[in-house]
Amino acid sequence: MKKYELMFIINPTILEEGRETVIAKVNNILTTAGATVLKSEKWGERKLAYPIDKKKTGFYVLTTLEMDGTKLTEVESKLNITEEVMRYIVIKND
Repeated sequence: MKKYELMFIINPTILEEGRETVIAKVNNILTTAGATVLKSEKWGERKLAYPIDKKKTGFYVLTTLEMDGTKLTEVESKLNITEEVMRYIVIKND
């Protein structure tokens, strides 16, 4: 099991209650793939470096997890079709 960090940006049009649902949805995707979510930090709404779908801000969430690297493509394919997640990046921790 290797440690990873997943940073994802939630669409700013989703309100506070909906954000919790999206975070739970992403955590569910991770746990279904066999990951162990160590912690999830909400960074809040921040300005984007460039507009995405004509939106200038997004709600950032950083999740630290442990999982088998072979399941990473399964997680990424599910995150690609999650409409509420504008962008994401997975980084391996050493």
